[in-house]
Order: sequence, then structure tokens, then C-alpha cells
Amino acid sequence: MKYRIRHYTEYTYEEPVSTCFNRLCLTPLSVAHHQCIMNDINIVPTPDEISQRTDFFGNTITFISIYQEHKRLKINSTSVVNIENRVPAELAFSSAILWKDVRLLISAIGDMHEVIQYTLPSHHVPVSETIQKFSADCFPEDATLWSVCNTLMQKIYTTIEFKPGFTTVNTPVETVVKSRKGVCQDFAHLMIACLRNMGLPARYVSGYIETIPPPGKERLVGADASHAWVSVYFPSIGWVEFDPTNCLLPTYKHITVGFGRDYQDVAPIKGIVFSSGQQKLSVKVDVERIK
Repeated sequence: MKYRIRHYTEYTYEEPVSTCFNRLCLTPLSVAHHQCIMNDINIVPTPDEISQRTDFFGNTITFISIYQEHKRLKINSTSVVNIENRVPAELAFSSAILWKDVRLLISAIGDMHEVIQYTLPSHHVPVSETIQKFSADCFPEDATLWSVCNTLMQKIYTTIEFKPGFTTVNTPVETVVKSRKGVCQDFAHLMIACLRNMGLPARYVSGYIETIPPPGKERLVGADASHAWVSVYFPSIGWVEFDPTNCLLPTYKHITVGFGRDYQDVAPIKGIVFSSGQQKLSVKVDVERIK
């Protein structure tokens, strides 16, 4: 399946900005079965400095610096991605490994540092008694890793209400559990936290998802949004993805931009501006199937 993704971001500032530095994670990944064919990032005003590199997690990061005074910043990213498919769910479903044995396995293998780092707490994923209590019934002693992940995904989907605007990027995951409300990044952080609190490796996935309009309705340009889901390490198989917001396993409709420990590592845009007063942010995403 081939997609064209347009990600429009516009900042409007109350007072002029004299200088800004931004870090952009807007270029889809090129990995097995998921290839970024084209990516173009158009920025107004034109940056005085721009550079690109691959970060620690393998994501493509763009850095921009603007030294000219401005009251508006537009960042428009256009990408074309070809997706074959992900690790088949059947491989994970048929895996007989117990969840409690995964910790022993990865600690016994010396070259598993890239997996072990995803078992540790991070900025948005704490060690928490609240999280442990929430997910305790999802981890029977004799359960397989697949069973645990599937049960946990379903519990989050059925007990947490999807509520846009209720949380921010800084809302603690414990608050999401207590309020039972959140958005896709909260669903992802919660599932990751539940798994890591039990010593299991789980990472945050940032990207987009194709949305299909209801029958008889036209597809609205710009009505899509950034999305987030979870990737869990299965020994002998690799990373298997789960989408707790929609209670499904991602296939060809999920477009991946980056992997990280949590949102902090793969935020689409973050940076510093030198100014005063308020700012307004407008974001529109359009995911178009072109094949």
C-alpha cells in the first residue's frame, strides 16, 4: 500500500520571535516492509541553518535555526511511504513463551542492550504502584506474552475513554488511569508503562493512521491526525505492534515516523523560541492512499 502524508503545522505568535531553534521528527522511517520513498519539509520563514541526522533510536531528525524576526512559523512536511506489512500477528499469536520468562531470557543474553533499554522507566513512563495495580489482573503466572499483551490492550481500550483535549503532553500516566480519559499518546504510554513495570520491553511508536470516512461521506482533507501506538519485543520474532487506542494490531494502515522510549523522544516538533506573549498552534494531517 502506498500513501502520501501531508503534515501541516503553523505557529502564530502574539509578539515577534527574534530567534528559534527546533527539532523535527517528521520523516517516516525506512525499515523492513516500510519504505519512505520521498520526504520534503517546507519551512517559512526559510531557516538560516538546517541539518539532518539519524538519532540514537534510528529516527531521521531535522534541526532548524531561524534568526530573522517573525510572527508566524509554518512547517509543512510531505512524504510518500510504501508499506508491505508488519510482522504477521500469527507469529506472535503462536509463540508459547511465557511473559515471566522473557525477563530471564533478555537478561541472560549479553548483546540485548537495545532491548533492555525499553524495560527501564523514562520521562513519561514511571515505575508506579498505580500502574501495577491497574494491570495486575492482566499478568497471570502461566500466561504467554501474547496473551498478556492482547488482554492488556483490550483492558485499556475498554476502560479508558478517548477524550481529545482532556490531557496534554505533560499529563502523568497515573492521572490517565485515575480519570479514565486520554488520547492516543496516553493509551500508548499506559500500555508501555504496564509492560515495563513488569520488566517487559516495550517502546513508543509515533506516526499516522489512515482513517476511512463513514459510508456515503466524503473524505475530509486535513481531518487526520498524528497517532501513537506500542511495539513489544517477542524473543525469536522481533518487535510486534499493538494499537490500544483502536484495539487492533497495526498492518498496512499505520505509517511509522519514529520509535523511542516515549513521546519525548519522537515529538513531531519541539524547540525553543525567544519571544514573549502567547502563541497559537494549528496542526492538520492528511493521509491519502495513492495505490
